[in-house]
Amino acid sequence: MADVIRHNPEETAALADRIGAHADHLENTAGVHTRNTRRRLAATRGRDPLANAVVHSSEQILNVIKQAERQLRQHLRDVQGGLHEMNRRHEENDKALHEMVKRIHTRSEAQDLARKGWTDRAKGPDNSLKPKTVAVTWKPGMPKAQFARKAQQLHEMGRRGELFKATNPVSRDKKITEDYKGALMRIISNNHKDDPDLAEAARKVARSMHPDHISELQTGGRDHWEGIRMLDGYTNEEIGKRQIWPEIKNLPDGTPLKVRVKWK
Repeated sequence: MADVIRHNPEETAALADRIGAHADHLENTAGVHTRNTRRRLAATRGRDPLANAVVHSSEQILNVIKQAERQLRQHLRDVQGGLHEMNRRHEENDKALHEMVKRIHTRSEAQDLARKGWTDRAKGPDNSLKPKTVAVTWKPGMPKAQFARKAQQLHEMGRRGELFKATNPVSRDKKITEDYKGALMRIISNNHKDDPDLAEAARKVARSMHPDHISELQTGGRDHWEGIRMLDGYTNEEIGKRQIWPEIKNLPDGTPLKVRVKWK
């Protein structure tokens, strides 16, 4: 991109939106989400990891993260499919990464197995209860293309009758998301040993992202790697903690949920 960053909040916000839209276009329906660019570019400029990414080859950095997540998910699919030769090569290349990938898969499968055995937790929508429609609203500071992706995914799941108020506290193994992010970092480092500056720049941006459950755990999503994608941290917290949770926390477990997307 030929754009130049100036000390103009509107201009830098517009540039950041274009970068977010480009990243979303590359990933199509799942994958890399950029950090809260509009809010933090104006506030911190060169001190913020993604602000630095905007100034220094941002598209290259976003592509590094996107490629690493794609590889991580391929590693996980290899383990899931029992591709032993592929697993052996992974282990030879990076034993720590191989162990993390195995843990992610094993713990995810354990969570699915435990879910099947639930007797005192909501396992799906209770259609005898009145459905609740929750508004998910774009806020300044959320990259628009990324908000649209997350919100539309929730809207579609609600339309298909997949969302419901889960039993709180939700069943979660935090080690799954911790290892997911850790494995992503190792892949970035392994892929760019010949360019440590690029690797570190990409890791800084990736650290500011969250491994997000596409279908929120609080709305009945699985705690499984198949449903995790990296997401802009501010967008993740705003949608999950400050928009959805206050609307559903007092509802009966199993209440069917719909999602309405609002832009203002």
